[in-house]
Amino acid sequence: MDLLLKYLSLEDPNVRYVVIAIVLLGGMSGTVGSFNFLRKKTLVGETVAHSMLPGVLIAFLLSGVKNPAVMILGAAISGWMSIWVVDYITQQSKIKGDSALAIVLSSFFGLGIVLLTMIQSRYVGNQSGLDHYIFGNAAAMTPADSIAFASVSLVVLGLIIASYWSVKAIIFNSDYAQSIGISRKKIDTLISIITILTISVGIKAVGIVMMSALLIIPPTAARFWTDRLVPMLIISGVFGSLGGWIGAFVSYSQTNMPTGPWTIVSVSIIAFISMLFAPRKGIVYQRWNKLLLRRRINEENLLKAAVQNEVRGKGKLFTRESINQRQFFEPNLWNRTVGRLSSKGLIRPVHGGFTLSTAGRSYGADIDRRHKIWEVYLQRRMQMSIHLVHDEAETMEHFLTPEIEEEILRELGLCSRFNPLLEIHEIIPDPDLV
Repeated sequence: MDLLLKYLSLEDPNVRYVVIAIVLLGGMSGTVGSFNFLRKKTLVGETVAHSMLPGVLIAFLLSGVKNPAVMILGAAISGWMSIWVVDYITQQSKIKGDSALAIVLSSFFGLGIVLLTMIQSRYVGNQSGLDHYIFGNAAAMTPADSIAFASVSLVVLGLIIASYWSVKAIIFNSDYAQSIGISRKKIDTLISIITILTISVGIKAVGIVMMSALLIIPPTAARFWTDRLVPMLIISGVFGSLGGWIGAFVSYSQTNMPTGPWTIVSVSIIAFISMLFAPRKGIVYQRWNKLLLRRRINEENLLKAAVQNEVRGKGKLFTRESINQRQFFEPNLWNRTVGRLSSKGLIRPVHGGFTLSTAGRSYGADIDRRHKIWEVYLQRRMQMSIHLVHDEAETMEHFLTPEIEEEILRELGLCSRFNPLLEIHEIIPDPDLV
């Protein structure tokens, strides 16, 4: 606890610079990456990141110093050239976009490795630390780096705010946006600029190899939590910053633990948690909803079958054998289903079987009514054979809402209080008799 409090206080200047830089980078990367994610161009970030290595090394060779501004400029130029080459290849040849990205990524990165090997083998002065641009070295952040991160973050944020509506229109409805005068090319250029700016300042902290992950993983995680653009940008930025903060803490609390890789591990854990437990889209949530749906369908099928037996004069008492004549239930499924229905007060156990309660009978009759209404609709409006409508209705009866039922009856010219059930079903023979 003392270690955490000391970390939170940021009293150590070295810790302060690292935390500020990595948190700003994570938030900026998550926000910028969301645009490429929504445009289905996530690999652009990876290509740009790997393509910056030769730019960094050429900038070093030309200047002879490892000045952050010079390195960022070289990285940005190299990254911009990679995007231009990708566009040129796709426009001037039959090579598709993903193949062009792979070609440019491997070519530029390979050139960078060749340059790095040449520099190291020839003992060029002041070369130490250049390899940190490959895997990152957030622990070496300086006040100048923090200022650079903050400055670029403000520039990127300003560009996003200034062009938000145009970017949103291009992403979600490009044809409409262009029809009202928004230039797709300009927006693509803008997104490329903020992507290059983000990557060029971030490669020193997390490295060229892992920088693309910081652009891809936070928006992927955020997408599980929302369907709206602004919340996604915010959530993605928060996830990126949180991953950076956790990564810096792990590096601070444990020796020989690099900040950059732990930042990627942290955002990856956040993404896995989002994938599993996010509302509506999480795997656990969806599996649970499917389980509840299967339970509800089984319960409704049993109640409907019991009501149909009553209507056809087979008595109020029902057993698994009598229900199985209309709807099959294996023993374990039967026991679980009648147990839930009994606990809800929809059926009552009696000697020799079960009977419907008043609420259960009303519920089952409502399901039976929806079934018959859908059969009539399919036969009259869709001209479907009477031999086929029953199976279709078996599924739809569980999803018809009162509003949909009312609309169907209105279209069929029937009163919403139309009763009894057998009258509305008279044009569709009982499936047992067909």
